[in-house]
Amino acid sequence: MTCQELLDLMLDYVGDELVVEQRQTIEVHITGCKDCTIRIETYRHTVRLARALPMCDKLPPSVEDRLRKALGPELNK
Repeated sequence: MTCQELLDLMLDYVGDELVVEQRQTIEVHITGCKDCTIRIETYRHTVRLARALPMCDKLPPSVEDRLRKALGPELNK
């Protein structure tokens, strides 16, 4: 497994959504790759922090519209 392949599967790996063989392949890779180990731990930490944040109020409609227009191309990928 390459580092790029791991990055492509990281969300599913951290979310425990991979089949056993894929999970094992990733675990073999990260035991020998310090960079990917750091990436996974950083991602997990970021998810924990984001989940700990309080829920925010709904955006005003005008702000939501501007945001959707600005992000439109990214949202449609």
